[in-house]
Amino acid sequence: MEQVADFFRDSLVQGVFAAVGALGVLAAILLFPVQWLRRRRREPTATKPEQQRFAVPVTGAERGAVIVAQPGSTVNVYLDGLPQAKAQVRDPFEEGRRLQEAGQHEAAIAEFEKAFAAADTDSQRCALHGLIANSLFDLGRLREAEGHYRQALAAAEKAEDSEAQAAALGNLGIVYRERGQLDAARDRHRAALALHEHMGNRAGEARQLGNLGNVYLERGDLDKAEEHYSRVLQILKDVPDPVTEAKAVGNLGLVYADRGDLDKAEDHHKKALAIDAQTGNKLGQAEDLGNLGLVYFYRRQPGDLDKAEDHHKKALAIDVEIGNKLGEARDLGNLGLVYACKGDLDKAEEHLKKALDMLHQMDNRTGQAQVVSNLALLHAQKGNAAGALPYLREARRIFAELGASPDVEKIDGLIQELESPSPPKPKPKRGPKKP
Repeated sequence: MEQVADFFRDSLVQGVFAAVGALGVLAAILLFPVQWLRRRRREPTATKPEQQRFAVPVTGAERGAVIVAQPGSTVNVYLDGLPQAKAQVRDPFEEGRRLQEAGQHEAAIAEFEKAFAAADTDSQRCALHGLIANSLFDLGRLREAEGHYRQALAAAEKAEDSEAQAAALGNLGIVYRERGQLDAARDRHRAALALHEHMGNRAGEARQLGNLGNVYLERGDLDKAEEHYSRVLQILKDVPDPVTEAKAVGNLGLVYADRGDLDKAEDHHKKALAIDAQTGNKLGQAEDLGNLGLVYFYRRQPGDLDKAEDHHKKALAIDVEIGNKLGEARDLGNLGLVYACKGDLDKAEEHLKKALDMLHQMDNRTGQAQVVSNLALLHAQKGNAAGALPYLREARRIFAELGASPDVEKIDGLIQELESPSPPKPKPKRGPKKP
């Protein structure tokens, strides 16, 4: 769930586990792409939690985000003339919006479908496809959401509605980024940005610049990500938007975290949280709390793991309340990593498996690969190489499907290490017999 002209934040989950031998190599190497917290911070023996970044939809409702740190992104909400439509369209639309904002997405979809059946114009149908897709996105049903965004785009092109086209393109970009299809995400956000520039829509430009920043952040190009987020804040000096401002500030916090400046990251996430609290943006608050939890997870000063647990629990409570399934999965995964670091491995496995079940239901392939990898590390921490191998093979399969060749190569090396028989221990040499 997100708000108009917002950026969507994703989360990544990576944990730090200590191990020895081949298992130690496993824990040290499995650092995955940026989507669940920022994984680019280089720590030995660590897989990181998720973060949340920017992703932007066009107009109104809120939406949720994925596992780990969460960059702020928001699906665009395009309403066209629905508030002024005839009663058969307007009434179920208004009820659907009320239910959507309350996090009751299944009921909201049913109302939007009633409105769709009575819609008169391509623009109305475009808007309703987008609203249905936004609720599906919040439910984590990415494949279905993509289908409706595509239909929204087709209807917008038929109606020659540039604003609606930009909204649909931006939302498709968010879906592709969630799936780890970064080239496709970049292309959609660039196309949406070009339309906003042509229309002179500065607020829309800011949102798409933020979404492009998220793509660069996920690629590990921190300089480009920072440049795009800074451009967002520059535009907002002319067209104030506190929701978008909070996402840009929070996403800059992710950049600083990736660079290892955790104190500066903490300051930015706290500032973003204050803005979101002032505007009542619950989705943003959940993302900010989750990202603060990740800062404490990585910093590890006395009491920081307890702080991390507390912040992830607060984020989880909000995500459950607003029906943000993607955010809920991230929060569960990040809590699992905290428990692993506290030594409660059974509780860690329980939370990671809950996150994985949700991600399977959402068809979120990138998140699945990350959590499966963390489960492998968990078994490695338990000294259970045989238990780690099935998870590594599953992670390899998913990364291969996503075209993530570097991750596939790393996992191939780890699997080979774990499958290689240990060399026999040399027998101790005996000294000469005493006469």
